Amino acid sequence: MSRAFKLLVGVVLVGHQAFAQTPPPGAQRAPAAGGPTAGPTDVDISVPRKSKLNAEDMMTQSRDYRARVQEILLRIQSLQEQARKQKDIIRLNCLADKLVQAKVNLNIADQAMGSVQEAIGRKDEPGSVHEFTRITIVHQKAQVLGAEAEACVGEDLSFVGATKVEVTIDPNITPTDTTTPKFDHQPLDRPQQASPHI
Repeated sequence: MSRAFKLLVGVVLVGHQAFAQTPPPGAQRAPAAGGPTAGPTDVDISVPRKSKLNAEDMMTQSRDYRARVQEILLRIQSLQEQARKQKDIIRLNCLADKLVQAKVNLNIADQAMGSVQEAIGRKDEPGSVHEFTRITIVHQKAQVLGAEAEACVGEDLSFVGATKVEVTIDPNITPTDTTTPKFDHQPLDRPQQASPHI
């Protein structure tokens, strides 16, 4: 390759990089042909950090979420008792695991409820929103645990019993005895012995 060709390729590559750079801040950008002339300040992409619930609504919703977590815990306990009565070990183990997790979630919900009340008393809005978010997440986790507990499958659901075979006879077919063979000719007699010593 000639030296002039290498130089030309280098100039073209450097020129493309110079044109591709963004303009400095405060510089006006030319609008696209036929496009809107929106500037960078016309779009607000910030996330609102303020809760849309007031303190009273937050406490009411927190109590409701906590009550639902308690209901899910009681439902898992009743399912566990049913599995214990049916002596279904597989289902009982599955439900025991879900029950432990549900109890942990209820404890977290209780702690967060107390923290929400304290934060509201201090007029600490970010703190109350944080604790309310914890209760909301715990409520969602408890709902998943409840669904998983309902889906726990043990031997009683996977083993349906001994196999039963039912035979129905078509009335249009004449019944015949197929166990005794029928011959069109008489069977042969046994041949005579070839040797008297056998």
